[in-house]
Amino acid sequence: MNIKDKHIYSHYLKYLSPPDITGIVFLFILSLIEIIYSAIIVYWYLLSALNLILICLIVFIVRKYESKTDLENEQLNNSFSFIKLIRFWYAVLLILVCFKEVYLIIHLSHIPDIDILLIKIDHDIFGVNPTQWIYRFANPLLTEILEIVYFLYYLVIIAYGLELYLWRRFEEFKYATFIILVGFFLCYVVYMIFPAAGPRFYLHNFESINTELPGVLVTGWLREILNVGESIPADVPNPQDYVQRDAMPSAHAVIAVLLAYLSHKIKSHSFYFYLPYCILMIIATIYLRYHYVIDIIAGLLFAVITIGICNFVYSNRTKREYE
Repeated sequence: MNIKDKHIYSHYLKYLSPPDITGIVFLFILSLIEIIYSAIIVYWYLLSALNLILICLIVFIVRKYESKTDLENEQLNNSFSFIKLIRFWYAVLLILVCFKEVYLIIHLSHIPDIDILLIKIDHDIFGVNPTQWIYRFANPLLTEILEIVYFLYYLVIIAYGLELYLWRRFEEFKYATFIILVGFFLCYVVYMIFPAAGPRFYLHNFESINTELPGVLVTGWLREILNVGESIPADVPNPQDYVQRDAMPSAHAVIAVLLAYLSHKIKSHSFYFYLPYCILMIIATIYLRYHYVIDIIAGLLFAVITIGICNFVYSNRTKREYE
């Protein structure tokens, strides 16, 4: 690396923290996949161009904020700043964009689902299909509560981020963002290798869910919103052809566990909310037929792996800063 290259690196990249690098690396991985499979991925060049633009924006925004002096940053942190808002919250948009991009890659690649294998594993472990067995406990009030729990998934993540952000715990915010991004992106990688639609399509009649698992007031509306988020158009005869292949592992379980862990580790005064929320979320994924039990087991394992990776990276980063 010559002097000029070192200057460019110092000028643009030295301000990147682990969550920023994680987002950039994953966008690069998606672009690489799209280029390799360009023969079957329509508009691969547009997706790759979008990723490049996002990478440049991340570098620009981070540098714009982090390159300021300590005094300037203190002034920004004590007042409203649009650049500060984008610097800390761009990851929300990044997660959603990558989620839909992974969806396009899976559907255009026509990778076969592994649901039959997941059903067999569940049955071999428990002797029954858990989503069918748990139906005996079906109750409209229970359905309503668990559907709300399941629906609040993304809002709860944002709520936890707001807790740290409003208390100006910005370094802890970055650490939490890093863990959440790694958790999501590990799931996304597995979705592209082992796509699965979930038991509501392979073990149950998707069109009968509202009849078999009715709620009280808002369950039906929440399901419709979730179906839109899962790319299922309204009133199509073959919804299974459209749904995201994101059952294995359960990202809902992964993120719920990570939120409980973060709220305990960072001591953000909300652990006693996130722990029961995590338990209810795990129950909801099975009861509402979104996931197989093996998806949850894999999700718990992925949460542990995520925590191990992120803490290893941060401990090494801290050591380097003090060397």
